[in-house]
Amino acid sequence: MRFGILGPTELHHEETSLHLGAAKQRGLLALLLLHAGQPVRVDTLIDYLWPVHGRNDRRKIVYSMISRIRSILGRSGLHGVLNRVGKAYQLDVDPLSVDFHVFNALMEQAREAVAGDRPAAAAAGLQQAVGLWRGEPLPELRGAAAEDLRSQLTEKLLDAHKLLAGALLRTGQPDAVIIQLDTLIRENDLDEGLTRLWLSALCAVGRGDDARRHLALFRKRFRRELHIDSELDLDSILTARPTATGTRPHQLPHGIPGFVGRADLLADLDRIASCASSGPNVVVVTGMPGIGKSALAIHWSQHQLSRYADGQLFLDAGAFGPGTPVHPSEALAHFLHALGVPPDRIPEDIDDRRHRFNELLNGRRVLVILDNVVDSAQARPLIPAAGSCLTIITSRRRLSGLTIREGVHTLVGYPLAEDEANTLLTQIVGNDRAAAERPAVNRLASIASGLPLALRIVGERIAERPRAQITELADELHDRLLWARADDDDLTTVFDWSYQALPSRAAALFRRLALHPGARISLEAAMALSETDGGDIEQTLNSLARIHLIEHDTVRHYRFHDLLRQYAQARAAADDSPADIARYRRAILTWFLRSAANAAAIVTPQLEPVPDLPEAPDQTMTFDSPETALAWCLSERDNLVAAARSAATHDMHRLAWQIPAAMHETFSRTGRHDDLIGVNTLAAASARMDKHQFGEIANLNNLGYSLCATHQYERAISTLTTARTRASQTGDPVENVCSHNLATAYLSIGDTSRAIAIYHEVLDATRQIGNQFGQSATLHRLGDAHRRQGQPALALTVYHEALRIREQLGSLRGQGQTHHELSVLHFGAGELAAALRHCCAAIALYERIRDQAGLCDALITRADIARVAGSDSAVDSAQIAVAACKQLSDSYRRVHSLAVLADALDRDEMLDEAARIRAEAVVIAIELPGPDARPLRARLLPAGTSPRPLVA
Repeated sequence: MRFGILGPTELHHEETSLHLGAAKQRGLLALLLLHAGQPVRVDTLIDYLWPVHGRNDRRKIVYSMISRIRSILGRSGLHGVLNRVGKAYQLDVDPLSVDFHVFNALMEQAREAVAGDRPAAAAAGLQQAVGLWRGEPLPELRGAAAEDLRSQLTEKLLDAHKLLAGALLRTGQPDAVIIQLDTLIRENDLDEGLTRLWLSALCAVGRGDDARRHLALFRKRFRRELHIDSELDLDSILTARPTATGTRPHQLPHGIPGFVGRADLLADLDRIASCASSGPNVVVVTGMPGIGKSALAIHWSQHQLSRYADGQLFLDAGAFGPGTPVHPSEALAHFLHALGVPPDRIPEDIDDRRHRFNELLNGRRVLVILDNVVDSAQARPLIPAAGSCLTIITSRRRLSGLTIREGVHTLVGYPLAEDEANTLLTQIVGNDRAAAERPAVNRLASIASGLPLALRIVGERIAERPRAQITELADELHDRLLWARADDDDLTTVFDWSYQALPSRAAALFRRLALHPGARISLEAAMALSETDGGDIEQTLNSLARIHLIEHDTVRHYRFHDLLRQYAQARAAADDSPADIARYRRAILTWFLRSAANAAAIVTPQLEPVPDLPEAPDQTMTFDSPETALAWCLSERDNLVAAARSAATHDMHRLAWQIPAAMHETFSRTGRHDDLIGVNTLAAASARMDKHQFGEIANLNNLGYSLCATHQYERAISTLTTARTRASQTGDPVENVCSHNLATAYLSIGDTSRAIAIYHEVLDATRQIGNQFGQSATLHRLGDAHRRQGQPALALTVYHEALRIREQLGSLRGQGQTHHELSVLHFGAGELAAALRHCCAAIALYERIRDQAGLCDALITRADIARVAGSDSAVDSAQIAVAACKQLSDSYRRVHSLAVLADALDRDEMLDEAARIRAEAVVIAIELPGPDARPLRARLLPAGTSPRPLVA
């Protein structure tokens, strides 16, 4: 039985293609196959099948088509697989009978092969994967939603081609890459990743001149279409190499197009960079707002990539941006993570972070840019001690607090000279037009006082009015400058000149964008602020970007220059009432909340939603799969955290606790809890201000969960005890959840008897109220406790009871967890066949729902089973587990996977490699705190002196 949706929808049974009916019926089947094993709401089916019509009059047609599809499936031997689930239908067929899911499985295997340094295996699997595509996917569906879905699927195919090209290059087959990408490079002519691969292939076959020509045309096209410069550079492609630790950060933002002047400052930077230094090497670029300090630093840096081949670190220190300036401790964590340190191994103390930062940069050539710094105290901890590194700091202040001890050189930015200002204006206006009215151009350059930001705004204002005389525009701006009270107002007047020329709708959007809580503004968030369905919003945003009132970040994301954000905020204060400002701020924060709540509903449908939610705006994000919901959450993670903080700052305390509550479960699946602890702490305080007892208890519970996840058990016990006590006082059923997590914290520190007692209390309470989800979770944890007490028979009984309930509920994550613990239980008893069966079931479930933390655990167990079973695949399996754990950035799991790999290498008598791996693991393990680290360190003792296997 084979289904196809990567092209016209097909069903093949015993080498015969079955007729599937009319186009809409085939489209309905395709949607069910796309979500095989998952419920698809009837409303969702109708929206895809009839995108411009109402729902109510289409339900009977759907029911009729479902009946006909059941009949077709029955004739092919598939009986009872298409069932009604509430207000949805679910098609329970083997996902690997559907070409799309086979494609996904092959992609995952290929990524594992790449991570395991097996490019030939990766290439073979990827060639099979791309061969499954027979044309446009889901061709029977029409409408905007279908086109968006089709675009997402096609993007997966493009990712496969990129991965395949990379694998072919690594196996020495550049000619095959050129054949493979020949059509794709023309169809995706703005894709930097694809172009990088194409250029690498051309250079590899000796076609360097073709590569240079292609790159020149690409950069020109990229700038014309996206209004930003591409960061592709042929030298960096040819000379790219990893650092000693395999981590080479490249954080430089895009440069300003058409950079002009500053020859002496660029020469000064060259000279400073060339000087040998035994201590810190620091340059402070200072000057007035809009003078081009950041542009200078970034432009010079982008031409020095070969000099600083070990990486470039960049931080917007936030001196004048949204929110508060970045604390040095937070900045160090940002840098350490970029340098390859997992979040759970980043020290808590700022001095320890600084010490680790200097250790990692010692002997390396790394460029550090600290942009928009507020003062010396913020900058000093972020300056590398190594003389091989260079730190460039930009600030409006001279930072006199930095002394000769930091090796500081100070460069002062100044307005562009008259000829340079004229050159910049001419670039924007156009040579012919500028030559025709040279005196007016000179006058405008003088009016803009040589400030690059002002010159760009003036130039784009002129370029937007091609029929106007430049002389007339110069007169208009000069008249406006006469109103200025002092020289400091000149730049504001230039901003006014562009702002007041905006259509009213664009001006309103510009003001409202300043209310966005984060630095990176998506098209959808802009739609929410504009309170419209979209239409020409993207056009309006691009028009604001063309005149430099906002900047492009990516194709569908934008950001402000900090001066222009301040200006937009000032315009809002002048042009909008306080009530309107508060309403629009509440609107964007509500949009983030309801979008996060929609994501949580599809990722974790078994959990109760956050209570007392406000009405959802019309523009709220909706998602058709857990994958798209998780992708949105991850891309908006920083903005969601900023939204919670903004809500607290502006006394919108209900939103301030609801936003973290909505995002907690989704973000906890990624294995990252670094910012959840801070935002949950804020949320609990906001809930107290809101006098919302449930909100305070729920966020304290979430905080305790995150503390457990980061192995801070004593803090977790204190927090969860407080949450449990308050829930008990109010009689809220959430007490059961708090008690469950508290018991888990006790279990983690080895107080098993107390944990079991609490679990039994929770089990009785959940049974009384009929909470099956709570019952299954508690039974699962009781199994963990009994296993640790050495009661395997009792553990087996409760695990199977938990699994039975979780299967009834359709809780895929829960099933994965219980299958994995059953695998560990059977493994400890030496029952390898049963252990492998449960482990494979867990892996399949975790891959399906993209639970990375659970997947790492199951991969480690699978590798250990293979080792004990004497399988030839043990080392390969362990290497896959190591790669997955490294990607997750969880040091405990990484040490566990390295220990398993070392043991597998010992078994294969690869003793030197095993010793190297074990030494690598020991270096990490000695830094890990808490009781979880003790069995890991014990396993890393030399072979024959430690217990095996490790049972968590």
